[in-house]
Amino acid sequence: MKNAKKPYIILNAAMTIDGKISSKEGDSEISDEEDWKEVHKLRTQVDAIMVGKNTILKDNPKLHIKFYEHKGYYRIVIDSNLSIPIDSQVINFKPETYPTIICTTENVHQEKVKEFEAKNIKVMRNGKSSRVDLKKSMSNLYNLGIKSVLLEGGGNLNWSFIKEDLVDEIRLTIAPWIIGGKSSITLADGDGFENMLQAQRFKLVDLNHREDYVILKYKRW
Repeated sequence: MKNAKKPYIILNAAMTIDGKISSKEGDSEISDEEDWKEVHKLRTQVDAIMVGKNTILKDNPKLHIKFYEHKGYYRIVIDSNLSIPIDSQVINFKPETYPTIICTTENVHQEKVKEFEAKNIKVMRNGKSSRVDLKKSMSNLYNLGIKSVLLEGGGNLNWSFIKEDLVDEIRLTIAPWIIGGKSSITLADGDGFENMLQAQRFKLVDLNHREDYVILKYKRW
């Protein structure tokens, strides 16, 4: 899979000055209205939006586009054990405009897969361990015609993509708050690299600000 083609991955997030994307109680309302409009504008420029299962379980979002006219895109959920509810909005809200793909593992029972397929959900089983094989999944998504993906993940999903060197671009909005908390979710959680030499490096290619918010754009070296 080393040379397999994959979609262009843009990691998009809003975070506090101290790098948190939610509070210790899970409050992730960091973006203001202007930032949300920019997020939805960015959604119009990609073939798919991707989240992890925890986003679905916590917020039950529609993952659609507001503020702009658009023909639609794919919604992709990374769910290793296919545990999101079948009545989730990501399954049932305007599937003709926003078809959903769930990336899971080969450990999921076929009968459970059939439940989702009966709702016209495409289920991709990649990975024999407890986690989705992200590289294989990205290659398969590319082969479906998905050439660009907006990753709106939590700390663990973001880390998984960074660890696998799958992120091509990062767009960050830094809100003028410090929230603290060692259990608050950061931009990238997970195990982390052991030293700085292992870290993925990104180049700052754009910087803007409005009032007290800073907007940064990085691209992979």
